Amino acid sequence: MKRGDDTEACSSGLNVDLSEPEDPPIFHDLTSTEVKGLMDFLFKQNNLNLTKPEKITVKSSYIFTAELHLPNKADVVSYLAHGAGQKPPRQARVIIFRGDLQTQKIMELVVTPLPKPTHYTIWKDDIPFQYRPITGPEYGKAVESITKETENKARQLLLKSFGGTLTNCGDTCLSYKYVSPMSVAVSGRNRRLFWFWMFQFVEFFILHPIDFAVLVDMDDPLFAIDKVWYNDRAFSSLDVLMQQYNDNNLPKLKISFPVMSKSLFSTMYRRGTTVPKSSQLPPISIEPSGRRYSIKGQHVKYMNWNFDFRMSSTRGPQLYDIRFQNDRIVYEIGLQEISVFYSGKTPTQMFSNFFDTMSLIGPRGKNLVPGVDCPSHATFLPASHVMEISEQQVTIQNAFCLFEFNTGMPLRRHHAPMSFHGTFYEGLPNSVLILRSILTVVNYSYLIDYIFYHTGAVEVKVVSTGYILATPFTANASNFGFQVSDNINGNLHHHMFSFKVDVDIHGTENRYRTLDISTTESANQFNSDSNAKFTQGQFVVSEKKTEREAAYKFNFDTPKYHLFYSNQKSNKFGVPKSYRLLNRGMSKQLLPENVGNEPAMAWMRYQMAVTKRKEDERTSSTIYSLMDSLSPVVNFEEFLNDDENIVDEDLVAWVSMGVQHIPHTEDLPVTHTPGMDLSFFLLPYNYFPEDPAMGSRDSVRIEPNIYNNPKSGVRATGMRSEDLQCKPPVNSYQQAVEADPSILFETS
Repeated sequence: MKRGDDTEACSSGLNVDLSEPEDPPIFHDLTSTEVKGLMDFLFKQNNLNLTKPEKITVKSSYIFTAELHLPNKADVVSYLAHGAGQKPPRQARVIIFRGDLQTQKIMELVVTPLPKPTHYTIWKDDIPFQYRPITGPEYGKAVESITKETENKARQLLLKSFGGTLTNCGDTCLSYKYVSPMSVAVSGRNRRLFWFWMFQFVEFFILHPIDFAVLVDMDDPLFAIDKVWYNDRAFSSLDVLMQQYNDNNLPKLKISFPVMSKSLFSTMYRRGTTVPKSSQLPPISIEPSGRRYSIKGQHVKYMNWNFDFRMSSTRGPQLYDIRFQNDRIVYEIGLQEISVFYSGKTPTQMFSNFFDTMSLIGPRGKNLVPGVDCPSHATFLPASHVMEISEQQVTIQNAFCLFEFNTGMPLRRHHAPMSFHGTFYEGLPNSVLILRSILTVVNYSYLIDYIFYHTGAVEVKVVSTGYILATPFTANASNFGFQVSDNINGNLHHHMFSFKVDVDIHGTENRYRTLDISTTESANQFNSDSNAKFTQGQFVVSEKKTEREAAYKFNFDTPKYHLFYSNQKSNKFGVPKSYRLLNRGMSKQLLPENVGNEPAMAWMRYQMAVTKRKEDERTSSTIYSLMDSLSPVVNFEEFLNDDENIVDEDLVAWVSMGVQHIPHTEDLPVTHTPGMDLSFFLLPYNYFPEDPAMGSRDSVRIEPNIYNNPKSGVRATGMRSEDLQCKPPVNSYQQAVEADPSILFETS
């Protein structure tokens, strides 16, 4: 590669236009103009009694979040099909916490038309106030209250037991930094209860939990401490704990406060054996001819692919109107929920059943770092959200990255080395387009990729990485986790993911069938024993007619192909042109049904469920799932209970994935990504007459000059050996973040 000063930078390639559209397309996130119009309208509605963000309290009426609300699908599909006529009006779904009412509640409104709304309709109006996520005003007040009370009553215990205090602590600070919910279904009490954990505050605090926690009644205006946990024992109050502590009536802990240094096990400073021995740069990915995709707003074109994307505040990354060779394959595909259920002996761990949408997972996708999180040549894309902290849109930079990437694996290849086989080589490097976001929810980061192949296949991949949620070491809880450092255990937990896949295979009237693989036995007439039998595999087509028939639980004894198709479209052999859904991230949820928090994630009872699409069954989970398990706002099981016909209907596949994680010492300081990846695919199945990637200019063929005669010399087609005459763009991120730390960190 020529890298002199006179070498020009590589071409940027196709166009990228990230400017905000004046007339946003149907799937585009709310624009700043629309949000301003929305806020102006809402604050004029006297019956909503809204409080400005800077003045909100738990007892206020205030906007928790607002985001795009899609029109009915039939209207959208009709508009997209005809490309003209009246575009469905733009709408916003607004979540309002009505803490101002005598009977407090949560309201969900649909406001329209944007950008100048004139009215709203009530989407949901009966959500119990108790189901709301922990919000800024509530969390801040609770921590302030319990910190003050704990410091006043137990300062000496904290200092002697854990080497630090909550206030006036210098470099040895303790802090309440994490909460575990106790829903009504778990506590048996109609109260909003959370366990607040305490940690030694060093990098990273999550690996320095101490055996001290308080159960807080969030319904109490003074945030009363309901229970206290210390040294493997529960106490009814801080006063009772301190009385027994001072009277020497209980075992006392003594754990030193860690000395902060680059060698501390919980930090992520470079340490250990240095490799490579010399300072060699790692391989990088480049685009020698510039990008081969284009972006306009939130619409992407790549090779034969077209799709729209957005970042939902409540559900994370979503894709729409995915087309290959101009045929819509998927109307909507997107994350619905991330759940993590922990196990443990302490109440802080055993009740850690998390539904991450409660924390608004969309804004958790932020600040992707070029060269690490994504290739340096990627296009980095922002996302905007309406949140309780501001009346204006909050824009987050580098929420997505989009890039084309050579996986290093051939997409296809064949080598026939001998004239007996035909003498040729043909292969195609596997270049894919990846839309990536990484959602960081306190300690864990979830990398979510939507991957587009030249074959017409789509892959959705989730990879977990980050800090384990450790617990203070105890010798009598070995069935929940191993000791991984001097003072901590790494506890068993189950990561679970729900995705919605609204397939449209040649229209919206689809069917779902399985190819059930089994064995068949027949007479073996070629055996000398006239009674001999031969056993081999076979498959039987099974058409699923109702939603209950289509609720799938994996069984190794009955492997299947899962196919979606239109009965109106077959190939020339009379076989339905289908797409196959292949789930390579299946996991069984082991908890008993309808016990504890399990009903809030009923979607995890199935590795896949197929339902008739309904406008009132838009999501498999909600931001209320953390607290609503006794009576879920969205009960996924009810999607199936009506057992509707799914033949020639608009179908939705609800895909569940998961991974059980028993932490080990190599998870320190941070869990690495190998072995933590889950994915599912949509694969064309008898959809095309042959591999649609046969037309790729990227393919390489090597063959004799004279057919099947390698002695005649060979010619290679598609293999490029010329020097790269341009230099890749410089990764200037280091200089940018050093000049402006707000690119990566919250500075206000």
